[in-house]
Amino acid sequence: MGSLAAAALAATAFTAPAQASQDPAATAPGHGATQRAMDAAVRAGIPGVTAQARDGRGVWKAASGVGNMRTGEPRGKNDRFRVGSITKTFMATVLLQMEAEGRLSLDDTVDDHLPGLVRGNGNDGRKITVRRLLNHTSGLFDYLADKKYSETYMEGARGYLKHRYDTLPPEKHIRVALSHRPLFKPGTKHSYSNTNYVLAGLIVEKVGKRTYEDEVRDRIIKPLGLKATTNPGNSIHLPRPSSRGYSKLFRTSPTGSTTSPR
Repeated sequence: MGSLAAAALAATAFTAPAQASQDPAATAPGHGATQRAMDAAVRAGIPGVTAQARDGRGVWKAASGVGNMRTGEPRGKNDRFRVGSITKTFMATVLLQMEAEGRLSLDDTVDDHLPGLVRGNGNDGRKITVRRLLNHTSGLFDYLADKKYSETYMEGARGYLKHRYDTLPPEKHIRVALSHRPLFKPGTKHSYSNTNYVLAGLIVEKVGKRTYEDEVRDRIIKPLGLKATTNPGNSIHLPRPSSRGYSKLFRTSPTGSTTSPR
């Protein structure tokens, strides 16, 4: 189901370019405030920012700051980047298409497609629908919020830096979530949980009888002509041009790139 770095962001991870058919200068009218905000973010400590805006006048894109803190290489306005949890939108779209085709219903339960997987500590896949997964009203604990998981895989030299190239199966994330009691009864509240979309991805694969990457590529990427959108899988590299991605893992300064541009 993808690398640890990808799983930490979403059930899947694709890369996308900050690019378009038109490329007005960064000083194009109407976007000065956006450019100033980007520059201010860099002055405040963000290594670099890439932005794109579309309106009736075309496409505007710009960058500020650096894309590699070691070399000082500037951030590029055409940089490709991991889209992180935006991939949840891809996953939800696939499931909605499958419902339109009559292959599943949003009111199906998790247990209808993944029998027995969600059980224990008050968690019950027979009471959680696909709809509840997609709108984050399932009540399932977010595995990323588990203290031991966070310390083991996401924090510091003994955590993230040691395990950043590990590949974990989706069932591992689900087991971590199920070690906690549900946050609330399904459908009664809202709480963002990455666990929901790990399960959604497994349902896509169960119904489609192939990988979620194949479903997203054939249903969304190809039909829309998203030629620069790809699934990097377990690769630590991104297609060029790209910049490094940074995160404050040590609570002191940006560090810990999850990508390694060639």
